[in-house]
Amino acid sequence: MAALAFGSTTARAEQVDLVGLNIAGAEFADHVLPGVNGTNFFFAEERYFQYWSSKGIRLIRFPILWERLQPTLGGPLDPTYAGLITRTLGYAQKYNMKIILDMHNYIRYRGQVIGTNSVPYARYQEVWTQIAKQWSSHPGLYAYDIMNEPHDATAYWPTAAQHGINGVRAVDKRRPIFIEGNAWAGAYQWPQWNDPLLNLKDPSNNLIFQAHSYWDEGSGGTYNNVTAANLDPQYGVNRIKPFVEWLKKNGKRGMIGEIGIPDNDARWNVVLDNVLAYLRQNCIPVTYWAAGPGWGSYKLAVEPINGKERPQWPTLQKYINNTSCTAYGPMATGAAPTPAPTAPTPAPSTSDGVTSAINSFTNGDWLNGVYRAKAGFSVPATTANVAAFKVGAFVRLANGQTVKVTSVQVVGSNMSVFVEGPLLDGNAVGYPKTLTVVSSTSTAPVSGSTPTAPTPAPTTPAATGVTSTINNFTNTDWLNGVYRKKLGFSIPATTANKAAFKVGASVKMANGQIRKIYYVQVIGSNMSVFVDGAAVNSSTVGYPNKLSTVSN
Repeated sequence: MAALAFGSTTARAEQVDLVGLNIAGAEFADHVLPGVNGTNFFFAEERYFQYWSSKGIRLIRFPILWERLQPTLGGPLDPTYAGLITRTLGYAQKYNMKIILDMHNYIRYRGQVIGTNSVPYARYQEVWTQIAKQWSSHPGLYAYDIMNEPHDATAYWPTAAQHGINGVRAVDKRRPIFIEGNAWAGAYQWPQWNDPLLNLKDPSNNLIFQAHSYWDEGSGGTYNNVTAANLDPQYGVNRIKPFVEWLKKNGKRGMIGEIGIPDNDARWNVVLDNVLAYLRQNCIPVTYWAAGPGWGSYKLAVEPINGKERPQWPTLQKYINNTSCTAYGPMATGAAPTPAPTAPTPAPSTSDGVTSAINSFTNGDWLNGVYRAKAGFSVPATTANVAAFKVGAFVRLANGQTVKVTSVQVVGSNMSVFVEGPLLDGNAVGYPKTLTVVSSTSTAPVSGSTPTAPTPAPTTPAATGVTSTINNFTNTDWLNGVYRKKLGFSIPATTANKAAFKVGASVKMANGQIRKIYYVQVIGSNMSVFVDGAAVNSSTVGYPNKLSTVSN
């Protein structure tokens, strides 16, 4: 990556390790404090570093817990826990590995958000200064990941992040600082929540943004209510792409700090393979979740069981190299100058009037071939379509609207055609409807009173007065159908529910509170509906209670 040389602000290139691992365990059982190493939490012993180094792994993200490192807010670092971190860095150095030190605290100390009266920003800055003083000279330390998965503290995180940067830079002017995003660092929602992070200042100009991505219902990594059989092989790529496009748009560097797939269905490896190929193409490293002690038969882990490699490992191993990239990517969209054309390019006239079928597929990102997150269609990548559906062309939708194509992406035998305007209703304009090019020029077609820049009609508003049951399931991420990590509900993906429970709609919970929906994900026969505001008691609003849409 373009790291900073010792004692200098001059950038130098070095090879980027594109695939690494999270060696987790030191942050386990955060509800048991301080806990006992080897019982409540686990620091990896030397053999783990020796093994993974022999497999070609060089990059390690290493989660730690703030409360164990600093048992009293504002106090000294605990010598025992700090000593175990030093031991870990020593193992990494011995086996030619490098550590990203990750504070795995979700923007909280003992359950209190940084920036509130209980945990002032200054205390957070101070602990990062202490950490940098303790380990900045250690050869095993590569970078600082100053906070894992901030969530439900949108207004606090940008200010807290700046204090974390300031704390590190008071001592260490050289190493990279990784900045995770609001909303659990989710790659898919990244642009929605994280533009304020663009205002962060680093005197060393060495910030790298880090997103996480899991591909199950709720994006929490449980994979209990989803099967790869129902997903497009490019599903993982589409979940990560919003983060990568945000990086490109803003000229920033990034990595994926956590991804993971279950070991019980080989089709997940196809999804993972496509993601790793996409990230390599963009020079974006990834650290897989997870390896290390204490995992047992956990289905996402790659730690061998009784000496036998886990099914995910061969796919990861394909992408282990540090020769493809000499800097963290991606390249900014506007990084390269645009040369002046040697001659004007006439708009083709032969592509006008091309009509295409819309692909018939529905998953968490697509509804009847219409993209859920922004206005776009999936159509077959025929020769005629590739020639006709170009950026700047105008297309007519099945509802009569005429809109301009803003971007096109060809993936295998299909192509995604994105257009201007608000989200589209896949039931109204998707399969089995068609899409027609009405003008391949950059000027809108003349058709009666059609304006030069047409404004599409808004999509059908969400229905009100619809009441849904809440799904009855409980696991480590869900309790009575209510998501544990952020306020969300799992409900059946009936036609009525999909029409009613839309982003921007208001819902009434069983406790009488009304909240607004900010994110919806449909996977198979269920849908996750996430709402704003603080968490509530699952026993009072979850199954067997119900959730209803109400007028805004």
